[in-house]
Amino acid sequence: MDAERYAAIKARVENLYRLTAEGRWDEVEAQMTDDFRIIEADSLPYAGEYKGKGALRELYTKVFAFWDDASLETSDICIAENTVIVLLTIHATSRHNGQRLAMPLCEVFHLRGDKFCGITPYYFDTVEIARATGTL
Repeated sequence: MDAERYAAIKARVENLYRLTAEGRWDEVEAQMTDDFRIIEADSLPYAGEYKGKGALRELYTKVFAFWDDASLETSDICIAENTVIVLLTIHATSRHNGQRLAMPLCEVFHLRGDKFCGITPYYFDTVEIARATGTL
């Protein structure tokens, strides 16, 4: 992969995080394929498969209903031809018990052409999330 393509993909992923954080859902959804999907682990309080251009908005609403002052801290982004792996930490305070969480996580972005066709998140400890949200 050449440096120009690498930089363009990295910028698209960073922009997606920014647009999502700002709630600019029309712009987010314009970057998704019609069959976009996210699969969350069964042990999470927001487990399941989310499909379509509105999947990220639906999931975002469910996830952040459990947390106050949530933020994402990106550490590394690894880019391949059709896959982007983002290493990050989610920082948030549980609305259930006030626990402050700093959870490492990896998000794998799947690309098809110039659009995102999916995201697969991998959390370091889904049990800790379930405890903090009162769903365990």
